Amino acid sequence: MKWIFRNFKNTKFGKIFLGAISFIALVMLPALIEESYSLNNLLSIPLDLLADWETTGTLSGRVKFVLLLLVYLPSILFIILLIFSIFGRKSAGNEPYQSNYDYGKLIAELSSAVNDRTTSGDLTTSKVHILFNALIDDICKLYNIERNHVRAVIVRNERGNQKLTGWRWGRSITEDQERMDLKAIATLLETEKTYPTWEQVKKQFVNGDSETLFFIRNTGNELKLGVLIAVSKQIDTEEHIDEWAQLVYPFTMLGHMDKLVKYVVNYR
Repeated sequence: MKWIFRNFKNTKFGKIFLGAISFIALVMLPALIEESYSLNNLLSIPLDLLADWETTGTLSGRVKFVLLLLVYLPSILFIILLIFSIFGRKSAGNEPYQSNYDYGKLIAELSSAVNDRTTSGDLTTSKVHILFNALIDDICKLYNIERNHVRAVIVRNERGNQKLTGWRWGRSITEDQERMDLKAIATLLETEKTYPTWEQVKKQFVNGDSETLFFIRNTGNELKLGVLIAVSKQIDTEEHIDEWAQLVYPFTMLGHMDKLVKYVVNYR
């Protein structure tokens, strides 16, 4: 039967016939809805009988209560579910992002490793990578970005000029892209913000590999240490800007840790 119907509807006559049926149904639908109102009295009969039922004993009163409960329960449950759905969704959407990382602890461990001469360079390097990989992971979760869309590089100050260090994560870049990064950093520094963002970057750097930039630098007038995080897709940074500011605040202290700055700058 399915095969016959499938072949019939694909024929010219079948298409005309089904089209005519659909048109008639569409025309008749308002009339059918209008006539359905006449069923109101019929559908109300059970409710009228239930409302007029005068209970004279405990058993009949309980039976009436159960019947009334069965009538109203679906509507009550629907309203409760609707309220929970609306307000539950709003409260979930208003919950600020919480990092799974303890940045205070990670930074303290890194500081301890840098200041301890007995700590191996490999262990200190590992702690730097752990700290910044945690930061990248949080950014990906906060803005719902895939890791392969993100790259990061630590930036230092050399005699008033910005230089990209050997600390890099994610995609490798060309010399042209490195020059674009430095120009972008100079622009971001002009904002005098500690953690500025930049959307639609390709409007200025057409051949660049990134659409959105995040920049974090130490507090104070002079850049000592910063990190540029470049994302290859367009992001609405304002959507989570308060959570972003709270998340990266510990990193604004790194530039004031002289031994760490020296260690990071000398990394190869």
